[in-house]
Amino acid sequence: MNGALKVGVSGATGMVGRSVVSTLAQAGHSVLALARSPQPALFPGLPAVSFAAADLTTVDPLELQSLCKGLDVLVHAAGFVDPLAGREEVFAINLGGTRKIFEAATAAGVRQFIHISSLSVITGQEDQFDLDESAPLRRCGEAYADSKVESEEFISKQTGPMVWTILRPGFIYGEGERSWLPRVIASIRGGQAVLVDGGKRQTNVVYAGNLSRAVMLCLLNEKSYGQVFNITDGEPVTKKQLFDAVADACGCPRIKKDLPRWFLQPVCTLVTAFARGASGPVRAGLARFSPAAFRLVAVNQGFSIKKAQTVLGYPDKHCLPFAEAMHLTLKSFQ
Repeated sequence: MNGALKVGVSGATGMVGRSVVSTLAQAGHSVLALARSPQPALFPGLPAVSFAAADLTTVDPLELQSLCKGLDVLVHAAGFVDPLAGREEVFAINLGGTRKIFEAATAAGVRQFIHISSLSVITGQEDQFDLDESAPLRRCGEAYADSKVESEEFISKQTGPMVWTILRPGFIYGEGERSWLPRVIASIRGGQAVLVDGGKRQTNVVYAGNLSRAVMLCLLNEKSYGQVFNITDGEPVTKKQLFDAVADACGCPRIKKDLPRWFLQPVCTLVTAFARGASGPVRAGLARFSPAAFRLVAVNQGFSIKKAQTVLGYPDKHCLPFAEAMHLTLKSFQ
């Protein structure tokens, strides 16, 4: 990568998008922040950031193409994560939106498309150990994960002038995270949280700031073209370590309840089936029993990032270790 670039970031008001925009702007790049409702107040002191409204489900393709004109790189961080939302709604945003913005960026002459995917594309409900990028894509029946599978399939088949790079983060945390961490905090504070088999299994978390560094390392980096990279914090973290960190930061007792996985799995399956037909507030309250929540507490999530280490030099010196990154994250919630 040579010199300052002009980079577009979709989903710029989400946690990942905000982090990517800030990281790029602070590194001297010119950034176009794309979002359904742009919020300049989220980026104080960053004059290199401009803003444009773009709801990927409704924006006119020619308008989106015009917005992408002049960009060197497009980082596609927009997505819909609700684990119990309807399949059609999830696919409209995660697959339909990806297709639309990829095609617009191609037509606009963008040089590189960096897609923020998910480790859920190679994850089932079984334990994983040191799983790398050679693992086949797996549809598991969950709308979010399956939409990410199909998005990757779409992108990987593209051979036009615009090159692509796919980053697969695990459970992302950071300042402003609102998908899974608030539910963990609420469960611990409410005394509802449990460990599964002692919390000894590994989790696959990644700090949004570290993921943003991975994006930086991919910018017009020929080694990243046409490549897929698993991205985590790069250190083993058990479920118990994760939940202890949250409990300590919240001033709550560490989790003592412990259930066997053989008992919890069918309970989550039954509750999830009920929750999908429930009203919004009820569904939100039952999200802690979703398949994604089950993976977080009960499935060993061991993923290799050796490829990112070797090819990209990730994590680099700017990345934070888990303990420090989680401390900053939880401090922002307080």
